[in-house]
Amino acid sequence: MIPFFSVVIPLYNKEKFIDATLKTVLDQSFSDFEIIIINDGSTDNSLNIVEQIKDKRIRLYSNENIGLPSTRNYGIHKAKSDFMAFLDADDLWREDYLETIHKLILTYKDFSAFATGYKTLTPKSTADLSVTKFSLNHIKHICNYLDMLNSNISPSSLVVNKKVFKEIGYFDESVNYGEDEDFYIRLLKKYDFVIYESPKIYYRILFENQMTSPNANFKKVIPDFNKYLNNENREDLKPYLDFIHFKLVVLFKMEKNNKLVTLYKEKIDPANLSIIQSIKYHLPIPIFYLLKKIYLKIF
Repeated sequence: MIPFFSVVIPLYNKEKFIDATLKTVLDQSFSDFEIIIINDGSTDNSLNIVEQIKDKRIRLYSNENIGLPSTRNYGIHKAKSDFMAFLDADDLWREDYLETIHKLILTYKDFSAFATGYKTLTPKSTADLSVTKFSLNHIKHICNYLDMLNSNISPSSLVVNKKVFKEIGYFDESVNYGEDEDFYIRLLKKYDFVIYESPKIYYRILFENQMTSPNANFKKVIPDFNKYLNNENREDLKPYLDFIHFKLVVLFKMEKNNKLVTLYKEKIDPANLSIIQSIKYHLPIPIFYLLKKIYLKIF
């Protein structure tokens, strides 16, 4: 029997988190799903932890380390369902995440991409995974790139119909950083999508061994986002690209990489930044780094 959802979980060295992450999937109020875990060459105890969890809905595969975009694509190809739900191996779903997405799919039959909002989870905070009341007031349509600036989604809150990948392509395997934003750009070129803005997932930040954390030893291969700019989409895409490039400026300031900070600052129109973003944009690297370190110690 074909499950309604296929949950794709790439796994690489997440021994401290994978058990809790999987538990939030298995505890979902909507239970018609399969879980596809792709062990991407983990060198810690992650694989052993997964193997000890016995549930017939779990399908486990192991590859040599091929990277996150390739691992996600591998999971998509293995999936039985028409609806792909993505979950990073250190994030958490609220108990009604899939139930919420299921309601969106049944209500908006002409749409092929769905998401919910998220909350960040720091080492000093705790997650409330309980069910919250479903409300139509939380639903928003994402129709252009400007809408993305005011949305609050993460890869772990995204569900996509499998047919979408045949139309716009899969995650870009030639990069190892920023593949999510690259996919969103291609997605919105062809498809609007529905977001339930109330947070239904917890996205971990400030934890060790995270791809999005500053790590000067990890050589990042980042998409050329500007290749998507043209005269027809420039008005709404350019501010969104400036936001993406701003996040890269912040990242590389934390890595004290002056060359890449300069490179991505030059791609940004500062007029598209908020006041706080503009301050961060202009702060010299040493001052920014010091202030950020103080902030991280507090939170």
